[in-house]
Amino acid sequence: MHRTRFSLLVCMLLVVATLGANTVSSVYDELDRYSDLRSLAMGSAGVALFDSGNAFTKNPAALHRTETTQFQVGFRYGDRIGGQGEDSIAWIQQPSAAFDMLFSNRFVALTIGLRNVLNEQEPPLGGPVYTDREVYTANNLSRIQLTTSYGWEAISLGLFARGGTLTEREVTIRDSRPLLDYFSRTYLERYEPSGDGSQLFASGIGLLLNYHWISLGFLTNSLFTIDEQSNQLVLDLSDVFDNSAIGIAVTTPKFDRNNELNRLVAIAAFDIADIGNAEQRSVRMGLEGKVQFLSDFWVALRAGYREVRPFGEALFTFSGEGEITTGIGGLLGDFGMEAVVIIPLDERQVMISAGLNWQL
Repeated sequence: MHRTRFSLLVCMLLVVATLGANTVSSVYDELDRYSDLRSLAMGSAGVALFDSGNAFTKNPAALHRTETTQFQVGFRYGDRIGGQGEDSIAWIQQPSAAFDMLFSNRFVALTIGLRNVLNEQEPPLGGPVYTDREVYTANNLSRIQLTTSYGWEAISLGLFARGGTLTEREVTIRDSRPLLDYFSRTYLERYEPSGDGSQLFASGIGLLLNYHWISLGFLTNSLFTIDEQSNQLVLDLSDVFDNSAIGIAVTTPKFDRNNELNRLVAIAAFDIADIGNAEQRSVRMGLEGKVQFLSDFWVALRAGYREVRPFGEALFTFSGEGEITTGIGGLLGDFGMEAVVIIPLDERQVMISAGLNWQL
């Protein structure tokens, strides 16, 4: 019975593979980085975490640690603050919004999402420079993802496959009525495919080992790629290694010896991401302190740091040119809240993002 169920889920993942025709683009990465605000607030670490309902969005193997069947709806919004100075609309820098729905149990999860981000255009050489409006390129991503996981008490294995479509359009926002222009032109008007890279596909595999208070995780986001000539799935071991990540997490017990909630829970996570990528290899670390009032009523403070450490530079000697992250999260019954602030140390701006979710 279990073998039949696992085979069926693998077949479902292969069906999703037909939705895409290219590997993940940089725009896709920018849109997708905000899918888990908890991990984002912890320096984007989380390959070895499994104690939240959507931890499988970071590592598919965490799905097997989901205790109950759940349905969740979430919305997120973020933007940049500061660092521009010359914009006619100072409070609109690079707004991004996302809406997601997920259904999951221990063995399979289906995630459907819509994401949107506005990137400010550079004035054309010799062209007009407007003082009463801003011109953006709006990118819109719709995606569907299937995740499957199977495991035992101390080990679990997960697979995911996602397909998506990337579209774009030019958006002009006038400073005389920015809110109306933003909502009407960003969300109500027609988008067009963004060239050859409009069809996107990614797949990956994750492994999770946990024993009491410590867990180890492994992830690769490039299990298969699409051959553009034959439109077939290709397994490239160099890509698998280049885009892999390893992580470790340590957590204090959620329950005491009498199976009652501990009031305080502390969690630490450390990842090395893009291990084989000579330019994008990075170190990510984060801390979380959670105060538990009830099983469905808690508040958490988070902080982290991440920095790119390319080949040729010592992995654990930091230059101070990374990003400091901090955030807060909470759960009250079926409603959750997350907020994140990202502070790049080499730029005079910060990025903020906040989200709400409702779950059954």
